[in-house]
Amino acid sequence: MQKFSSLLMVFFLIIVCGTTACSDYRRAIGTEKSTPDEFQVVVRPPLSLPPDFTSRPDAESVNLGVDEKSSLNIMNKLFERRSKVASGYDEFFELSSIEPNIRTIIDQETTGIIFERRLPINVIFGGIPDVGPILDQIAEDRRIRTNIMQQRAINSGATPAYDGVLGDEIQVQ
Repeated sequence: MQKFSSLLMVFFLIIVCGTTACSDYRRAIGTEKSTPDEFQVVVRPPLSLPPDFTSRPDAESVNLGVDEKSSLNIMNKLFERRSKVASGYDEFFELSSIEPNIRTIIDQETTGIIFERRLPINVIFGGIPDVGPILDQIAEDRRIRTNIMQQRAINSGATPAYDGVLGDEIQVQ
């Protein structure tokens, strides 16, 4: 029995090593990237210049759209000395412009990164993580039917959903 199990383990090891050596398998699980052929001959059309490329405009006729007074005013505003001395963070940074739900916005934006950084074994056998809202089918059907009866667009209004991570009912815009 011991010999059979060791033989089975060696056979399994050979199969695993053999399949991971295949480039198609490695490309399928995302560990190998395909690179373009750098020695491929590509015929490109010759460059052509516009007909009046060599004629340059006169210095007087050029209007750059920059007024000297306005540029001096901007420089004075940038380099003027400020008489106020900041005593805390509120005066250094504009904290009133920070959104109150910034943490949830960051979490929503990083779910795609978390989804792409899965292990290859999870890519092969599924293992899709539970990210994002779960739509409430009954409430969504009710919303769509109400929109149709009121002759509004089907996609107008928020979609009712459930956030599986936080456990809250949310409205998806």
